[in-house]
Formats: sequence, C-alpha cells, structure tokens
Amino acid sequence: MCGATVQSMNHVRAMTETQFNEKTEKLEIVEVTETRTTGFVVHAMIAATLALLPLLRNVPIPVVSGVFLFLGRKLMSGNSFLARIRDSMAEKKRLSVDHPIQTVGRNKMNIFTSLQIFCLGGLWCFKQNPATSIFFPSAIGLLMVLRSFVLPKYFTEGELDALGDPSPI
Repeated sequence: MCGATVQSMNHVRAMTETQFNEKTEKLEIVEVTETRTTGFVVHAMIAATLALLPLLRNVPIPVVSGVFLFLGRKLMSGNSFLARIRDSMAEKKRLSVDHPIQTVGRNKMNIFTSLQIFCLGGLWCFKQNPATSIFFPSAIGLLMVLRSFVLPKYFTEGELDALGDPSPI
C-alpha cells in the first residue's frame, strides 16, 4: 500500500503542468492530465521484472543497499521536517532570513515540529500493532482532520505557511 501511494503522488506530480506567476512569484498548477494508461504501464513494467529475477540474483546485496541508501539520502535533502529538526538547536543568526525560526520564532517552530514527531510516532505504533495496522489509512485520514481543524486554532495561516505546511487552495 505504501509503495502505491508514493507511485501515485509521483504520477500526479509528473502529469502536472505548472507555470510561473510573476505577481505571486510562485509556481502555480495550470492543469493535471488524467490518464489511466501510465498507471497500467507502470504496473505492467513492475510485473515484467519477474522475468529479470534470475539476472537480479547476480547483483550483490551491497550494491542494492547502496542504491537504496543513495535514494533515501537524496529524498531526505529537501524534507522541511528533517531540516527543522536539524535547525531546532542552531544559532538564530546562522539561519537564513526566510527560515521558520526567523518568522515564527523558535518556540512555535519547536512546538509544531514536536507535534509532527508525536504524530509520526503514533502512526508508527499504530502500524506496528497487528490489531490496528489494517486501519492505517484511516489513521492518516485522522491526520487530515488534525491539520484542518486543530492546527488552525493554535497557528495562524501565515505561521503554517512559514513552517512549510500551507493550506491547500
């Protein structure tokens, strides 16, 4: 299930046409092309790898581990959650002007990041328990409720935007 979610998000991102808006100085979504062909082709290619299993057995495990280590490190470099954890103890003067600590303050940023850590830990515990793991997608749905109705009571929209969690348009 988790792998299909990542594929779906990457598929939507790949099928999205964006355009730079000079007024807001941001990329805006112009159109998302809907198609079922790419999903079918991706899954057909995954199924076709079964024919390559005899060749894949010749690839050493350290090489495969290195590829996954590289991919994991590459994905973590743009993650604002991990950057906020890293910067939570940094000196304020060493951070950029647009850093969340400069705009919302260290206390608010640490509260928001701690809440995210708590939710991540809760999801992990929820997934690890065999009795509740089947309801994992519903737990993710509860996070959307938390974001939509609870967080706006404690953080303004400007603060959430600065923290890297703007409301969807």
